[in-house]
Amino acid sequence: MVRYVLIILFFLFQTILLQSQWYYNFGTSTGVYNTPNTASTTFLPAPPIGTARVRVSNAQGGSFNMENQSISFGSESYLRIVFATGTSVNKFSLYDYTPAKTMTMRFTVRFGASDGSASVSSGEAYLFIGDGVSFSDNAGFSGGQVFAGLQFVFGSSGSITTSYRGGSVWQTSLISGTPFAQGNSYLVEIYCNNSTITENYTYVTAQSVAPNKFDLWVDGVLKGDDLPKTALTDNVNIDSWMFYGINSLSNAANIFIDDIYWQNSIASSPLPVVLSSFSHTINNRTVNLYWQTIQEINNSGFDIERKSKPNNSAGFSGWQKINFVRGRGNSTDINNYEFTDNGLTSGEYMYRLKQIDFNGNYEYFNLPGVIIIQKPVEFFAGQNYPNPSNPKTKIDYQIPFDGNVSLRVYDISGKEVSIIVDGFKQADYYTAEFDGSNLASGVYFYRITADGEGLKFTKTFKMILLK
Repeated sequence: MVRYVLIILFFLFQTILLQSQWYYNFGTSTGVYNTPNTASTTFLPAPPIGTARVRVSNAQGGSFNMENQSISFGSESYLRIVFATGTSVNKFSLYDYTPAKTMTMRFTVRFGASDGSASVSSGEAYLFIGDGVSFSDNAGFSGGQVFAGLQFVFGSSGSITTSYRGGSVWQTSLISGTPFAQGNSYLVEIYCNNSTITENYTYVTAQSVAPNKFDLWVDGVLKGDDLPKTALTDNVNIDSWMFYGINSLSNAANIFIDDIYWQNSIASSPLPVVLSSFSHTINNRTVNLYWQTIQEINNSGFDIERKSKPNNSAGFSGWQKINFVRGRGNSTDINNYEFTDNGLTSGEYMYRLKQIDFNGNYEYFNLPGVIIIQKPVEFFAGQNYPNPSNPKTKIDYQIPFDGNVSLRVYDISGKEVSIIVDGFKQADYYTAEFDGSNLASGVYFYRITADGEGLKFTKTFKMILLK
């Protein structure tokens, strides 16, 4: 009996391995690795499975750079590879993870100068997927160990020529159009099939990838349909990939990489949520957030998270959830979202989305840059709301200088019945709350006075309390 249980558990374990799916990004850490002719398996954050490795070329320059939004790209930190000047490779690889004969890979990528711009005329970037020692040594690729090979050649006017390696030859004939250019960020998805049968999947409509072929999708468009594999033996496992850069005069060329998903099978539908834009507008003390998705799989929704640094503060607070926006679940349509963050005080703010699927998995999308809410430039006091109140109400006011503020409530005879604010305030936006629980229903007045830096403002409003 025990023997049969062990056999069943063994096969269950093998099934779990064969259905492995994981996500690898680079967290928030930063750093540079640039020691010539050396390699490291500890420079990058540890991946969820397998071994991550970087290797710097033999005295031909270049580096590996963990950067946190030095340009607007990916989520939080990303990896920037600076190319070697010659053919000694600067290589980033991840190898010996759970093997399978079919796989799906997704990542974001950008080509260009160190600032992400389209100004580089020499350099060659490569992506190889396969199995073998070339994924963990210091040499370039070995065709017999590669299933899928892509080459990206930098050219004039910000161009990128994309080729695939069919057998032992670089080719472009089956690539549709010009998938990439310098200075732009792209979402790339690759479906590889080294098995003996055709694999079907859904991407907007029904798709398939034949044995010994792979499909290339860029920003949701099929750019390579049934591209031939390189020279990896038929019907063997795939368990490694690598990016590298070579042949760039003055080490000018760069490749930016982030948000890497892997599934060691053909994904039945596109891998999770693809965010195509995330932007904002500012209106006085209100920030409006806007984002767009071009596909959603199993998407529960988005936590809106914010961290702030008020004026005169030493640093930013930690991330805090301020709201949740429900997702569309499964969708291949373009979906637009927005959220309004009202009533902010002056200072600096950062925002991010925490996209959560129905299984509890999540990933982050950062709004680029820091948002600044300026101090008010004029005095303002508003009508209380709600009005009439029962029994609580709020009063917004702003002062353009540091000074003393008094906010007092009077009954209809002019008798003072409550002091809401009485003290020193810095120039900023404020909301005061009045609780009339101990007062009778009726008409009341509140007066606000601000005095400082040789200026004085006074305003009086009528409010109604109904119980």
